[in-house]
Amino acid sequence: MNLNNTDIELDQHNSSFLSDNYDDSALGEPFQIFLICLYSVTALLAFAGNITAIWVLMAGKRSSKELRIFLVNLAASDITMALFSIPFTYTSYMLNRWIFHPSFCPFVQFMTLCSVIVSVYTLTAIGIDRYCAIMNPFSSTNWTKARGKLTVGLIWFLALTASSTQLIHGKAVEEFSGNETIYICREVWPSPVAERTYTMIIFVITFVLPMIILVYTYTCIAWKMLNHTSPGNANAARDEAQLEAKMKVIKMLAVVVILFALCWLPLQLFNILYWFEIYIFDPDTQIGIYLHNGLFFLCHWLAMANSFLNPIIYCFMSDNFRVTMVKLIHFAERKHDSTIINTRLF
Repeated sequence: MNLNNTDIELDQHNSSFLSDNYDDSALGEPFQIFLICLYSVTALLAFAGNITAIWVLMAGKRSSKELRIFLVNLAASDITMALFSIPFTYTSYMLNRWIFHPSFCPFVQFMTLCSVIVSVYTLTAIGIDRYCAIMNPFSSTNWTKARGKLTVGLIWFLALTASSTQLIHGKAVEEFSGNETIYICREVWPSPVAERTYTMIIFVITFVLPMIILVYTYTCIAWKMLNHTSPGNANAARDEAQLEAKMKVIKMLAVVVILFALCWLPLQLFNILYWFEIYIFDPDTQIGIYLHNGLFFLCHWLAMANSFLNPIIYCFMSDNFRVTMVKLIHFAERKHDSTIINTRLF
């Protein structure tokens, strides 16, 4: 999609929307500096935050074994976005050209779409897993680590397969700008109909279908837990404590899903409107051009910002995650101090 729209197409947005009124300095140097700082911090937070999340999840004994492999996979997809999408896509938009090697264009588009698909279907797998655990607790006890690995492997296989279209249709196209030849990283399709059809298919695959599944699963989970009644026995207190712990996890996961939807929906809608030539602002006026660019960067940054939000959510909403992280930091500090002492002694 045009998750090359989503991620590589302000170049094309600009070249079509701005027409002959656009020049490379249209964004202005102060705004470009602001974007460089904003996206650099975003990529750094996404990389460092998700590396920390993987460290805590893998080292912590208190985290749920069933969820661990999915949360690690979610962090891995966000790291992929931070390394292979954010640095290249915002630069391409900002400069209105592809400044990297032409052969790298389809690879960036491929990795971007792959990362989005892995993220959303990992969230979907988590929703289905929690649905089975709450709605059918006895059958879900047969869950094994191998099944989790199989699910994650299947997600990556489907993501890589679905994203392979970018390796075929993603191209760095030569265009003339004044007296120079520049490259624009975009998708090349045989017809506008094929392009729009693909855009809608990817929108359904990466957003509509997963969100329908997630809304259904979490609605059922919420209904089940809100109508839960404890049996009148000696273990009632223990059951209530377990239910409360499960409710905390479900709330955290629901927040992760809601923020994913809120972060990605604006950019998805922006791209659909663009590809169907529905303009929010007048493309024939300078103010319309500035507002169009500003809205695009806001939508795009929101989508990229989702890459660093999950570790923050874990810290605020998971006691186990927070406790484990503090213990690991203290352990690392003691190990560092011990290394310094040994260095001085020997």
